[in-house]
Amino acid sequence: MKNTLIPIAGAAMLFMALAQTIQAVPITGNIGFTGRVSYDTTSAGTATEVTSWTSPSVNGTTGAFVGIANATPVTFTSSPWFFNTPGSGPVVNPFWQVGTFTFNLLSSWIVFQGAGSVVVSGTGTITSTDTSYSATQFSWSFTSQDPAVTSNPSTFTFSASSNSVPDGGATVMLLGIALSGAALLRKKFVA
Repeated sequence: MKNTLIPIAGAAMLFMALAQTIQAVPITGNIGFTGRVSYDTTSAGTATEVTSWTSPSVNGTTGAFVGIANATPVTFTSSPWFFNTPGSGPVVNPFWQVGTFTFNLLSSWIVFQGAGSVVVSGTGTITSTDTSYSATQFSWSFTSQDPAVTSNPSTFTFSASSNSVPDGGATVMLLGIALSGAALLRKKFVA
């Protein structure tokens, strides 16, 4: 019995180490966009929705997004986006796409609006066609202000940042070590 427990514990630790190497990691970093938008009114200060996106493009990246060059076009959904959205399930799926990444909007709310500008914050989930990444929750911010001249569309910026910190598999490894230790202690007390 003593000789069978050690190989089993070793195999369990090896399995957990191998499982960690094939586990997808959360998407980390920040990505920002800029461009122009049209609203359901003539001013960002009174609008309730974006009715169209004009020439949105990437204007800054960090982390998992660094492979996406500045000025890369971004595809935003063609349907209207209402600033205040409920927080149950994907509201706009997808909200935007660029490179291998897709952003699904979960919720949004107006933080400030008036004097020709609007600030909207929210949450969403980013996924990737790159299977080494797992779906990751992001928080984001949209800001827009009326143009200096009276013409539409208004300018906007959009920035998203991850809410997660990668674990690196330490939790799974510690659990495996604890279970192996418990099995060894059980063996010692039974004998």
